[in-house]
Amino acid sequence: MNEAELRQAMSTLEVFRAQLESIAQNQQLVQMSLEELGRARETLVQYQKAKEGDELLVPIGGSSFVFAKVAGETKAIVGIGTGVSVEKPIDDAIKTMDDRAAELMDSMKKLTERRMAIEEQAAALSQAVDMELQALQRGQ
Repeated sequence: MNEAELRQAMSTLEVFRAQLESIAQNQQLVQMSLEELGRARETLVQYQKAKEGDELLVPIGGSSFVFAKVAGETKAIVGIGTGVSVEKPIDDAIKTMDDRAAELMDSMKKLTERRMAIEEQAAALSQAVDMELQALQRGQ
């Protein structure tokens, strides 16, 4: 490896680090979305199980809850993307959340696979750069 190739390899390692950081941020966002969906789904399930007039704790975000009484409604408003929400029967709303969670899990799997591939490439390149630097140091 000549000096230019060594600089290129080190630059590539920096790109790998930036990609890994971006993937980690995306994984964190997906995880937060999964947790939010899980809380919303659980709220719907508990609401569905409750009887009219029962009091429930309803999450409002920020680890905060409000007390609410079940009105006997069998429908929920569910976001379907880009700021659009629709009214659906609770069973359909739960299914929508399950489907969205499955999509998010698939995204998480792809992000993890991509992260692992980049980590492998980075490790191999890093090892090659380290060996080259050691060889250069021994040669001087």
